[in-house]
Amino acid sequence: MKDLKLQLIKRGAPSVYACEGITELKKFLFSYIPEQDAIVLSKKHKNYEHYKDLLLIYLQFNDLQKKEFLPMPRSMGMTFFDSINKVLRMRKKVLRN
Repeated sequence: MKDLKLQLIKRGAPSVYACEGITELKKFLFSYIPEQDAIVLSKKHKNYEHYKDLLLIYLQFNDLQKKEFLPMPRSMGMTFFDSINKVLRMRKKVLRN
């Protein structure tokens, strides 16, 4: 992870980092590193700041708030939060075992 030039945005579970080290990540908004339980946002993505702010808010939501929030981004064609939810569900399964 050191080669990725990560910048910590939020401690906790999951941690959130910004990455500017790998040019291939420019096309991708985020990736998940299970060994570190870290969501890594690409600073090179054109909407990085926007998604970073939304993600930090979204991670504070409880399940009901997430369910109420999801129709809005979906109506705009945003799949970011659906992908984040897949990561969060995967984490829950792993942590249960």
